[in-house]
Amino acid sequence: MPDRISKLQRWLDLVAYLAGRRFPVSAEQLWGAIPAYAQGLEGGSKDPESVRRMFERDKDELRSMGIPIETVTFHIDQGTEESHGYRLATRDFHLPYLRLMREAEAGAQAKVGKPSTRPGSHAASQVPASAREFVIREDEAGAALEGLRDVAALPGFPLRREARSAFRKLAFDLDPELLRPAPVVYAEDPETKATADVLRTLSDALLARKKVTFLYRSIERDEEAVRTVHPWGLLFQHGRWYLVAWAEDRADVRMFRVGRMAGVKPNTKSSGTPDYEIPGDFDLRAYSGRKAWELGEGAAAPTQARVWFRFPRSVWADRNGHGTLVTEDEKGNQVREIPVHRPEPFLRWVLSLEGDARVQGPDELRDAFRAMVEEVARRYEPAPAGRAPKKGGPA
Repeated sequence: MPDRISKLQRWLDLVAYLAGRRFPVSAEQLWGAIPAYAQGLEGGSKDPESVRRMFERDKDELRSMGIPIETVTFHIDQGTEESHGYRLATRDFHLPYLRLMREAEAGAQAKVGKPSTRPGSHAASQVPASAREFVIREDEAGAALEGLRDVAALPGFPLRREARSAFRKLAFDLDPELLRPAPVVYAEDPETKATADVLRTLSDALLARKKVTFLYRSIERDEEAVRTVHPWGLLFQHGRWYLVAWAEDRADVRMFRVGRMAGVKPNTKSSGTPDYEIPGDFDLRAYSGRKAWELGEGAAAPTQARVWFRFPRSVWADRNGHGTLVTEDEKGNQVREIPVHRPEPFLRWVLSLEGDARVQGPDELRDAFRAMVEEVARRYEPAPAGRAPKKGGPA
């Protein structure tokens, strides 16, 4: 036996030992069966407390990677004594059988209402009735491969490595026709590429429940400040990554654009102990799908813009939840109030409604809208008839 057993080997030995047992085993049984633990005890190089700490670290690290090691209570001595032990939740550990359904088999199933189990079919032989099974059609497999290929090519995607691994596993038994490289239909965004390392740091901190500190540039206040936050979730929308977090200096939930962060540092003290807990009623979906003007971590309350909508555009605004109704006239025109964090994308959106909407207030927002309208008009205004182009200028 080598003098030193690596951590990876310890992990593999621990998982393999638990995977081969149907019933819970005590910590003492594990320590005697896993070579690295037993070597430490028998050789005298480690005391039992050191071995216990090593086992606890290994167990926590494996759990953080998704290995479902359960701590359970069981009875010994004919049920008279209670003991604690560990087991591997095999139902959550082993992936379900993946059965690829060809077009002909899918048509046959549609007729009889059940999957084919004929010998020699591509049903991956006879699957035990007790095993879970995941059925996927060939066209669905092709779409899944295309999606995995795309996300694996995004440098800013935090699960890029996992997507590549899933692609290789799914592609192993598929028709090579489905593996043709997809055409490039996007250009790599510089901000997305630049935030790849920051996203990995934030993702690790989020999983470990460790607070992070960073320098953040706020567009709303046009200033930089050091922020300390408790990460609650990451969102990708409007082509940008956002962190939803509890800001200690604001004592409230804020959204931060990852591309405006610098010097992101997680708290390294008590690395095995969470710094915070995410409230049970927190729902990340409540922050997704927001319009561009609704995004922003600004501490100040949003500006309440008053927008006039011409009928029937007013009906469209009401049905799509754009603000709340303030007034409505006999023709069906409405004035609606809309909260705005970022004025510029909001004004561009109102302008895109082609005269069916205009900003009425507050005054500074109305004036900014008028200035934008005038600037657009000047840019696209045709030159007066008969005016010759300037000498040396473009014809």
